[in-house]
Amino acid sequence: MKILLTAEFFLSGQSTHVLDLAVQLRQLGHTVKIIFINIHTSIFSEYYDPMLKKARIKYYHTSNKTKIAQITRRFQPDIIHSHSSTIFNLTKNLAEITQTPYLVTCHGLGFSHMKYRKSLQNAERIITVGVNSAREILPLYKDKVIIIPNGIDIHRFKPAKKATVFNVYYVGRIDWSKVYPLKELKKAVDKITHIRLIVVGNWQPPIKEIDFVPWQPRIENILKTANIVIGCGRSAREALACGCAVFLMNTKYDGLIDEILTQKPNFDFSGNIGRFNYDKLYQDLFSLISNRKRLSQVQDFSRQFAESSLSSLEMTKKILAVYEEILFSS
Repeated sequence: MKILLTAEFFLSGQSTHVLDLAVQLRQLGHTVKIIFINIHTSIFSEYYDPMLKKARIKYYHTSNKTKIAQITRRFQPDIIHSHSSTIFNLTKNLAEITQTPYLVTCHGLGFSHMKYRKSLQNAERIITVGVNSAREILPLYKDKVIIIPNGIDIHRFKPAKKATVFNVYYVGRIDWSKVYPLKELKKAVDKITHIRLIVVGNWQPPIKEIDFVPWQPRIENILKTANIVIGCGRSAREALACGCAVFLMNTKYDGLIDEILTQKPNFDFSGNIGRFNYDKLYQDLFSLISNRKRLSQVQDFSRQFAESSLSSLEMTKKILAVYEEILFSS
């Protein structure tokens, strides 16, 4: 099958998802090309370009609509799959021009907005990455909506010997909406002796006396030996696969990811539900750090959950089944 992926590239889990999907599709024997309308980081050429070349995946970086159409006509894909909401309409128009079926993945919330209506109505299928995002748009698009949770490469992300020094890592894309939660996280960590908070992200937040590390393309080098990670989305999944105890937080705090939390009917990786206040974050951190046996049990669960539920290979197979269904019915 010939598959064209369209996206913008940010230092974010969404962009990493696109790359991982492309690599897994290629390993399963399919021909994949990517059109990046924009690349919003200077480290792309240093790290991600060689990674795609090694996987023998051709990509293009252009926002010129004529050139995009020319690339697509030459490639003659069987299907187009778009991952960035900012270019859903462009992908719709591209599909119409080239008479190619297309689908989209909605990686978050807010897709009930009118500005997405035409592109979603014309898509053959709409993949959402969780129950909450599906619930929002299901009344509008019904039979088109399919839930396929994001996956990660559980062979790349795996545990190593854990550090004897206790650091708490916050890993994720940072913007102003994360500043208040990060301040509350720092307060919680500061109450506990002999640990420190290290923030790994794309932007250094304006918080005093915080240890900051710029975004790491090989983030697994940190996660493999980390004991405790705070994050959401893809970062949380990768940390689970590396056998970390993971606290789910984005703009709000949603608790320690353990067997109880993952069995809740509205469990997702958004970190935006707000199940608990930040006093509970301190209590959860302290109870885990002060009980090594409990910490070890949670870390073991993390890896087991990743192996059973978070494999990007299994995710890719489900997405391929959607492609095949579209092509069979068209």
